[in-house]
Amino acid sequence: MTPGWKRLLAALGTLLLVACAVGALYAVPPKAPAPTQAPPPLALETRSVKPGEVVIPVHSQGQVRAARRIPLSLEVSGRVVETADAFADGGRVAKGEVLLRLDPEPFDLEVTRRQNDVGAAQLHLARTRAQARVARGRNSNATPLSRHEPQLEEASSRLAAAQAGLREARRQREQATLRAPFGGVLAEVRVETGQHLPAGQTLAHLSGLERMEVRLPVRDDWLALLGIKPGEQDRLAAVTVNLSGRFAGFEGQWRGRVARREGGLNRNQMAYLVVVVNNDDQTLPLEPGVFVRAELSGPPRDGVAVLPREALADDDAVWVLDDEQRVRRRRVTILHRDAEHLYIGEPFTRPVVLAGDRPLLEGMRITPVPDPAAGVARAEAGAP
Repeated sequence: MTPGWKRLLAALGTLLLVACAVGALYAVPPKAPAPTQAPPPLALETRSVKPGEVVIPVHSQGQVRAARRIPLSLEVSGRVVETADAFADGGRVAKGEVLLRLDPEPFDLEVTRRQNDVGAAQLHLARTRAQARVARGRNSNATPLSRHEPQLEEASSRLAAAQAGLREARRQREQATLRAPFGGVLAEVRVETGQHLPAGQTLAHLSGLERMEVRLPVRDDWLALLGIKPGEQDRLAAVTVNLSGRFAGFEGQWRGRVARREGGLNRNQMAYLVVVVNNDDQTLPLEPGVFVRAELSGPPRDGVAVLPREALADDDAVWVLDDEQRVRRRRVTILHRDAEHLYIGEPFTRPVVLAGDRPLLEGMRITPVPDPAAGVARAEAGAP
């Protein structure tokens, strides 16, 4: 057999094998894929809501400051000859405690001069009175000048002026000693022994520790939640204030009261409430500079529904469940919201869906999961 015939037979054999393979594929069709089941609806927790009388808390934060803080200065000038050990930044002093003294010699000298002036004025007044008695005895019809009446008035005025000068000299000698006007802690002390102080210079700042203040910013619309109306200061006392924070390595809790509201609003439409804390009533006393969180509560409001924050669909809507177990977006009026709750001033007839951050579509079917806490409460109520 020639080589050409051999190649032809090999090609025909290959074609025959391919045809047989194709025929076999068509003769035995492949199995159809097994039908897949639809994924079950998303299971989400639902919550039945019943409006009631609710106290809506308002949260804020601020830094503690002393309710009483004054600059310390002297009305007189002089050289510092003595300072107390406590007269330093952070020093604690009691009421009336001596903080520093100026050189007393110039003040003692001034007191001595004024005493001499008083003595000279008294002698002048005595001489004038004696001359007046002699003049009145000689001639009762003499003029007032002859009877030394103006001279007596001048001598009396000279004595009064000398006595006033003596009192002022003694007062300045007392002012040469700086005493604490009330008990507290010192800050920004700028005095050293030997330093010459001019009158009126601020030497330090003294902060009282018996009462602390916290300036709390609150939004304008939160004032209504707290029951505060402009011009009605008596409503401030009804606001309950609980402060918390970390101080000296401890988690502290403090009870305060709203003392006043600063007038007007700032550029961010925030009002400021000033809360006072009496340290005498606290287990852990507050000090200036401590950062605290505040929870303020006003009178209760009726007809308020409280929802978890996870129910929020967008800024002013929540997810509710219809009869076909589909989610529907419902627009609501949110009175207040915080990190955990929504406070809504309208009733709900359908369960609320707690979707959290999950993206849902309007009309999406879900598997509702009842609130486990409600089931526990029902079980406990039915237990003997």
